Amino acid sequence: MAIREDVRYSMKLKALYYLYEKNYTQTEIAKILNISRVTLGKWLDEAREEGMIKFEIVDIKNELSLFHLEDEMKERFHLKEVRLISSVDLDDSGVMWKIAINAASYFEQLIHSDMKVGLTWGRTLNAMVNELSGDRRIGGLTIYTLVGNAPNDAAFQPNILAQNLLSKYNGSLKILTAPFLCYSAKLCSDIKHDPQIATILQETKDLDITLVGIGEEPMADEKTLSDYPFDDTIIQDLIRNGAVGDICGNFFDITGKPCDTILRDRILSIDIQELLRHKMVIGMGGGSRKVKSLLGALHGSYLDVLITDDQTAREVLALEDTYITKRGRD
Repeated sequence: MAIREDVRYSMKLKALYYLYEKNYTQTEIAKILNISRVTLGKWLDEAREEGMIKFEIVDIKNELSLFHLEDEMKERFHLKEVRLISSVDLDDSGVMWKIAINAASYFEQLIHSDMKVGLTWGRTLNAMVNELSGDRRIGGLTIYTLVGNAPNDAAFQPNILAQNLLSKYNGSLKILTAPFLCYSAKLCSDIKHDPQIATILQETKDLDITLVGIGEEPMADEKTLSDYPFDDTIIQDLIRNGAVGDICGNFFDITGKPCDTILRDRILSIDIQELLRHKMVIGMGGGSRKVKSLLGALHGSYLDVLITDDQTAREVLALEDTYITKRGRD
């Protein structure tokens, strides 16, 4: 039976009154008005289209712009998820800490029993693991290291990171017990063919969650290069080959293409191309020294999820615009 327009208007208005003024559920409102839930849904849609409802989001913490920027990053680089933190009034250590907290929260939303989790290394990743609340009821996890150990601090010892992560839950470890940088390509190849190492490398091809730090652009500055355990010869070779960053020791250029350097066959880690087959690769890191490396990682499609800060995201987008313009001219 058709409802007169004036009656329909009154009923829609009453539905809005009950919904927004009285906080009734839609089921309760449909019963009061003696209409179906489907009809009520149509009326609410009509009310929005007719301007009977006006919404205003009151953003007292000024975070709404982050969501718009997250959407822009997701669409531009075809990511499953982007999580941004505000870098306002934060120094580099503060930015890293907030990214780590955000990453820990995101990981805790995903993790459940019987998952296979892989991780690399890095200060942000180390801070993220420290921020995890943990849940000992989650068990059956298998934690894999994806890169050998480097002679640096604890943040660059994946075996320590893996042990810290597992201490928050229950499960087992699969660790690449070998150096990150091998003396020669032959030694690296021999280690990779060791049955124990080969088995771990094979199993890492099918991970549920992969946590990666993203190394910054190599530069010919001893202070800047303090995070890389390489001599000047290797650094200069990376620069000549256009390296802008790395994931688990696999260096890539701004296009995301792996760099053919003297390091390439001496690094004990998974091949970066294997990340393309992992179910969920979560990359984290921020700051001006990570802009080029993040863009290279995004161009290579190595990440499914990016957790960074708003200023870095804006600089990545600006660099991408410059890159597209330059590529168009070429």
